[in-house]
Amino acid sequence: MTRATLDETDEVVTKLREAAERLYEYDLYRTAFEKAELEPSDIDSIDQFRELPTMDAGDQADDVKSNPPFGSLVDPDDVVRCNLTPSPYMDHRMPVPATEDDIRRDEERLAEAYRLVGVTEDDVVLNTAGMMPYPFGWSIAGAAETIGATHIPMGPGNAEEQVQIIRDYDVTVVSGFPSFAQELATTADETLDGVDIVIGGGEPFTAIEGYREEVREAYGGDVTVVDNYGLSEVGFVGFESREEAGMHVFTDRVFPEVVDPETGELLERGEKGELVLTTLSPDSTPVLRYRTGDLTILEKRESEYGDYVLPQGVFGRVDSMKKVKGVKLYPDELTMYVAGVDELDHENLEIRLTRPKGTTDHVALTVAGDPDSVDREAFAGEVRSILNISMDELSIEPEFEATADGVVIDDR
Repeated sequence: MTRATLDETDEVVTKLREAAERLYEYDLYRTAFEKAELEPSDIDSIDQFRELPTMDAGDQADDVKSNPPFGSLVDPDDVVRCNLTPSPYMDHRMPVPATEDDIRRDEERLAEAYRLVGVTEDDVVLNTAGMMPYPFGWSIAGAAETIGATHIPMGPGNAEEQVQIIRDYDVTVVSGFPSFAQELATTADETLDGVDIVIGGGEPFTAIEGYREEVREAYGGDVTVVDNYGLSEVGFVGFESREEAGMHVFTDRVFPEVVDPETGELLERGEKGELVLTTLSPDSTPVLRYRTGDLTILEKRESEYGDYVLPQGVFGRVDSMKKVKGVKLYPDELTMYVAGVDELDHENLEIRLTRPKGTTDHVALTVAGDPDSVDREAFAGEVRSILNISMDELSIEPEFEATADGVVIDDR
């Protein structure tokens, strides 16, 4: 079995052991070592490292509540910036503190990624990501300025004004939320052909079939369109190159694993599961086997940009998973596919699960759309391929409106 993590080499094991030695200094993580009855010096293989328990956002929130205001991982005197992000585990917001060293490392890492797609000091970068409450916009600013490019921070909103800014200031790079990048291009009365590069992030993008090409065509067709992935708690994790063939993982910074969301077992490469990350670099708020809650696939490819790739980026959340007919069903995957079908409305989609007496699970899919414009047999085949489950009923209804209870209604 080729496992969904980095290959075990002396270098990788050494990095894990060095990271373990740093993490062991924190009370929060020393508890994990004690549970596993391990010392950092004991780690001489990836399997041994994986004896450490996983952690999640709830553990981070508990640490902040016990050690206000920033948690136990950082000295408050060293904090120079703190983003406050929404969290279901906090009464208010989750602090994301950063030191000067954290900010510098993050900016340099993202600047390296921007260079991969061709951003230079001669470019003018329009930053359409907000500076609050997430670190996303700040990181774009730092990357552009580290390269020496001209940086125009705007955030999302007021598309007509930003179209004029693109023209007045000869903007060549648009970076931020892909949905707003697309809105800018469609708002303009003429093609924004001065833009050479569109860098998306902060929301599902290339995991949605056809979305990248829609954005590319909106900018005239001859433009590089790439995606990136990161988390407030961890920073940037992966970035596409100009080849637009999946996100290369920053393996100098994080150790990735992909596990079964239910059992925690390490999966084979190419299998979808939950992304788990460990910080390898000396960040002030590191994570240890942190369950991101994000659904992905990890592959290995020989590449000058990094050998480990998330080929489809991140395409769902594991907390929406349902077990149906013995198969794990991830509804976000279907939502992202439907979002790429022009004749269907992904915002009005519903999977209803029932279990009639004496039978197995019954799965009914209803989606708003034009039934005369969709090849039902082909659509049913795509759904079966994505979910690994055949629909017992499939309806496409022009006036269908989904309930507010989520994509999956479980009436079993």
